[in-house]
Amino acid sequence: MAGPQTVWGIDVGKCALKAVKLRIGADKSAEIVAADYIEHGTIMNQQDADVDALWASTLEKFLSRNDISNDKVVVSVAGQQTLARFTKLPPVEKKKVPDIVRYEADQQIPFDMDEVVWDYQVFQAPDSPDVEVGIFAIKRNLIRDHLIHFEAGGIEAMAVQSSPLSLYNAAHYDEVIGDDTVVLLDIGTESTDLLVATKDSLWTRTFDLGGNSFTEALVKSFKLSFSKAEALKRSAASSKYARQVFQAMRPVFADLVQELQRSLGFYTATHRDADLSKVVGIGSAFKLPGLQKYIKQNLQMDVDILEKFSKISIPKTAEGDSDHAGSFAIAYGLALQGLSLSAVDSNLLPPEIAKQVVWRKKRPFFAAAAACLLLTSGVIWFRQMTDKGTMEAAQGNPNVKVPYEQAENILKNPPPIADEKPLEYGKTILEAANALKKKHGELSSQGNNELKKIETITNLLENKALWLKIINAIHAALPQPPGELAAAQNAREYLAALEKSDQPRSDREEIFIENFTSKYVLDVDAEDLIEDAWDQANVNVIEKTGNTPRPGFIVTLICRTPRDPVFLTNDFFKKLRDEGRKENQGFYINRIGLVSISEGTSTGGGNDSDNSGRGRRGGRSGRGGRGSTGASSTSQKTGEIDPLTNEPVNDGKFKVTMNIVLEDLPKPKDQKKDN
Repeated sequence: MAGPQTVWGIDVGKCALKAVKLRIGADKSAEIVAADYIEHGTIMNQQDADVDALWASTLEKFLSRNDISNDKVVVSVAGQQTLARFTKLPPVEKKKVPDIVRYEADQQIPFDMDEVVWDYQVFQAPDSPDVEVGIFAIKRNLIRDHLIHFEAGGIEAMAVQSSPLSLYNAAHYDEVIGDDTVVLLDIGTESTDLLVATKDSLWTRTFDLGGNSFTEALVKSFKLSFSKAEALKRSAASSKYARQVFQAMRPVFADLVQELQRSLGFYTATHRDADLSKVVGIGSAFKLPGLQKYIKQNLQMDVDILEKFSKISIPKTAEGDSDHAGSFAIAYGLALQGLSLSAVDSNLLPPEIAKQVVWRKKRPFFAAAAACLLLTSGVIWFRQMTDKGTMEAAQGNPNVKVPYEQAENILKNPPPIADEKPLEYGKTILEAANALKKKHGELSSQGNNELKKIETITNLLENKALWLKIINAIHAALPQPPGELAAAQNAREYLAALEKSDQPRSDREEIFIENFTSKYVLDVDAEDLIEDAWDQANVNVIEKTGNTPRPGFIVTLICRTPRDPVFLTNDFFKKLRDEGRKENQGFYINRIGLVSISEGTSTGGGNDSDNSGRGRRGGRSGRGGRGSTGASSTSQKTGEIDPLTNEPVNDGKFKVTMNIVLEDLPKPKDQKKDN
């Protein structure tokens, strides 16, 4: 009789592979069977590292030590490659939750839904009406690139879980998380996973600061190679130079604490009833001298290190960190999910791969069934060939005709077979079927117009996810206030910093967007809405190379600025071009136009002005059509009062028009300048 099901949880990080094998024990709880820890030949994200070779070598070593042929496998993916969003749901029936979550996912995932694999988890306390849902996603290309290494080693995963959620599953099952809110802090090789967790809720954030950040600090301070700095970091706790090592890494400690304070501040602002008093540190980074004490002093919270599990005991492994339970926490949580003992069971395995796994598992049973049917099929084939010859002979009989109106009734209630006319009977049935088939073809084509309308509406929504990127590009191009003005978190801090800077309004490089409009067009090249185009040399207009129309948006911004707008061409427009010309973002800004709102005194910043109010630049007229080289603006004195600073608003107004093409930026060799 087959033994109990066993599951491997495999966590492959940048530094090492950690694996835990569990099974269900007699008391229905998890029971550890084996564990393994294998360090890579070198850290994967070093400059000279051959990542594919390191993956292959580590997995080959793991498989040489462990037979996984009869075991299920669950693997992890790094938190920095995944996206996590948390939102509260309105009170609805449980059966409606999936539809609401699907809508929320479409709103909160900043990619086309076809580009990602996503799943969700519902969190709800037993006595609370509040329902919170976590939405988790990863881009398809990232998960495929990750799984291809396992497939190359012959390892077939039944599920994929992100590292933060696997850590939560381990802490939840092992009762690291109690009645109080606990902060779990897992410092990895190149990123840190922060979790704020209770038994019934979870919030997580991943930021790019990890063990390698400490190593890089030692490289800079002591002028060492990366490998020597890594060795110094690992031996720092027992080194006589521990104090000097700590001082060298202190800036990284400060950056880490700053990220923690920012994240925990956001959490407490959105969860005002939360009481954060305890941090549980996970990962080898907590072996660094002084790190635990530094975090405790700066966060004013108790900091404990996860050194062992309460429900399992990690056996001695052939090498590595078997004495440090935190190294195996993620693998532990993965195996628990494979045994259906986890609190979070979301799965980021692409559905098409999951179907292949199920098919391969069932393939032996299908083979056995096919063998059983083989003999029977031979008999059926022989009879079929005999009947086919009879029917083909009947098809030549011109005397049998069946109108469509009678065909359905004939097939539902076939007439009795006349012994003396079997061929005519067969022909009648065949003609009835052909009549219905012909009618089906006629009816199928009648909905084509409706299908085209549906397709048109679908195409309009297809690029909705791109708007998040477009708006982000525009916001990123806006000038940022200097110093303390940029650090202000609210109106009061902003006013205090403004008073301290004593900077007159006319010197502030600020842009206020008053109106934002967009228009979808089937061919942006046919829409010439730009009156005064920005400097041609900077715009570098990309002309289409064929006759195919380029769909896109005409976006118009009405803005005002207190500053002499010469800085627009030196700062705002250049940033707008750079942000709108990034590769592989699904769109690019092709043309940028600056258009005056009304006639008025020029604020051209040293440019001459003609009688029409349009500025001149470099001796050339600012008036231009598509691809022209002029740039100018006129201002409009509004006479308004700024509601925030209570200052008179004498800002100049201008309008920016952009042609946005809905396709990836062409490669440099494909781009053609508008000469």
